[in-house]
Amino acid sequence: MTYGSSALVVVAALLCACGASDPRATPSGDSTNLDGSTLQRALPLQLVAEKKLSKLLPNKLVDHYEASGVAASDGMLYVAFDNLTQIAAIDTSLTKGKLGPGEVTDSQYEAITASDDGRFYAMIEAESDANGLAELAELDGNTAFAGKTATDASFEHSNKGFEGAAFLRVAGQEYVLALCENNLCKDDDSPAGEGRVLLLALTDGIWTTQARLKLPESVAFLNYSDISLANNGDGSYTVAVVSHKSSAVWLGTLSTSPWALTGPSKFYVFPRSAEGAVRYCSVEGITFLGPSVLAAVSDKSDGEEACADEEESIHIFQMP
Repeated sequence: MTYGSSALVVVAALLCACGASDPRATPSGDSTNLDGSTLQRALPLQLVAEKKLSKLLPNKLVDHYEASGVAASDGMLYVAFDNLTQIAAIDTSLTKGKLGPGEVTDSQYEAITASDDGRFYAMIEAESDANGLAELAELDGNTAFAGKTATDASFEHSNKGFEGAAFLRVAGQEYVLALCENNLCKDDDSPAGEGRVLLLALTDGIWTTQARLKLPESVAFLNYSDISLANNGDGSYTVAVVSHKSSAVWLGTLSTSPWALTGPSKFYVFPRSAEGAVRYCSVEGITFLGPSVLAAVSDKSDGEEACADEEESIHIFQMP
């Protein structure tokens, strides 16, 4: 993606209005050794702004917003939900939003990504354990459902498959990077440091795996929630991968010739409490708003009291 000028102007204004950082974001302990080179030395992200989705999207038919992905396009943030087929469009100042066409029903949308021609794709988990194939839903420029297409990737369990998606076009060919939720694209017990991203292209009516990319072993997250790309203009992309279980973000590089995910790596953690406790327990979506600015969305926090203030919300963070 490229950064829209209107989004950057709004973000700059938010940065000025909010100051250098969220006062709750200061990590406990000695921060002099934090340089972002490893997960253990991850830098704290600085909160710029956040708001509950229910404040932006009041709807008497919806009692909660299970945010599952976010994509930036034309100065707006588009949010997908597990429990709605409607996509939210929210301005980058986080002052207003609206729901697009669709229904208040489970969608199984696990991620959303914007194409370069105004359309969107939403990643759909496998429908059942018996039919373990993941799918991609195509949405038009107004985020209305336009159809869905199967992938060739199958998973043993319907709720453990692709969790993130990122669109890119290389040499005229459309691709979607599909991020597996678990290490080795398997179950929760798979060893950390084995993250996988499948490169999909539409071939004969099926999104077919063209390459199986391995995240660097240093990206030893407990799971993987979303992936986002920023075009560097030289055939490479800056890539962001977020984990809700690890409450952290990795930044690296995607090369397209050959296809590979590489370093140098930079690690960030979401703001902790003054005592160092995790506050952002359920970040499910990530997208670039600028070279050093990220937008994120959070799902329900599964009853974690420490994370209640940040759940079901949209956030903007600056990378130090």
